[in-house]
Amino acid sequence: MSAPADRVYPLLVATRGMAVAELARQAGLSAEAARAACGELAVRGLARLDPDGRWYPRPPHEGLLPLLTRAQEQLLRGRELFDRLTVEYQQVHEGHHRVEEAVQAVQGAEAVRTRLDAVLRGARAELLVFAPGGAQPPEVEPHGRPGPAAGPAAGRAHWAGGAGFFRAVGSGVPAVRRQVVVERAVVARQPDGAPDALDGLPPDAEVRAADRLPVPMCLADRSVALVPLGAGAAPAEPVMLVVGASGLLDALVALFEGVWSGAVPLARPGSEGGGLQQRILAMLVMGSTDAAMARSLGVAIRTVQRRIAAMQRAAGVDNRIQLVWHAARNGWLD
Repeated sequence: MSAPADRVYPLLVATRGMAVAELARQAGLSAEAARAACGELAVRGLARLDPDGRWYPRPPHEGLLPLLTRAQEQLLRGRELFDRLTVEYQQVHEGHHRVEEAVQAVQGAEAVRTRLDAVLRGARAELLVFAPGGAQPPEVEPHGRPGPAAGPAAGRAHWAGGAGFFRAVGSGVPAVRRQVVVERAVVARQPDGAPDALDGLPPDAEVRAADRLPVPMCLADRSVALVPLGAGAAPAEPVMLVVGASGLLDALVALFEGVWSGAVPLARPGSEGGGLQQRILAMLVMGSTDAAMARSLGVAIRTVQRRIAAMQRAAGVDNRIQLVWHAARNGWLD
């Protein structure tokens, strides 16, 4: 569906019929765009116009199920094409590319720092990061001794074991787009839904929380991936894989995109989106109680409840679950 239709249908589902003018106001669209979105939904069997001039949703299974079925068929055909092309590629090109050209292993704290710093400083567009353990990693000196970074590497990129690349991504690298995924458990340890572990990131970094991350990882411009080995402990000799252009890199990019699309955006205090509303929403996402939110924010419970009720009215929804869904879909948490 078009973006306006994708925005309008959840509003219809969450209400008992709406006029075009009210739809346009709540969706942030012009009246013409809202009317066109309703027409598109009607063509797809997802909405109907009653004689009273109000638009009503049709049950999702009537209109969405056929769309999902067609999408599944397209995915199946795409997978068949992928498998066929993969086999053909292997038959024609196997042996022409050495594994060493696609994947390199960098060993030793100083070597890891140097390569990590070079890759990150070379980024021109974006950095995509999986950071399972948050932003409180130990720095590692040569020979595996934990402690402050020494020499010219200090203040730049630091090897961070399992926690990943927060120090390096946070400062001293080009001003590029940063998309960072942390694990929900890291966020849940903080009562206000914005852990200290994120403080090392610049305010404009986009941060989301996922239930679980498969591996710590950093992708620079989708052209190179950095993956530490032995992330669960502090190895005597840190090892990092540097993955260049290859099917493996494509798989890592797809892995990040899949996890990112399913993760929950986090509002961070101190950023432009870190006001009271965003902090309350972030805590709602994490399942905090009204009392816990009030303690964290230093306000009365009634203040939290009034804010939530006001946001529900603004979103045109009836409960907190719908509010969180609406907030995530409309960028209130970004």
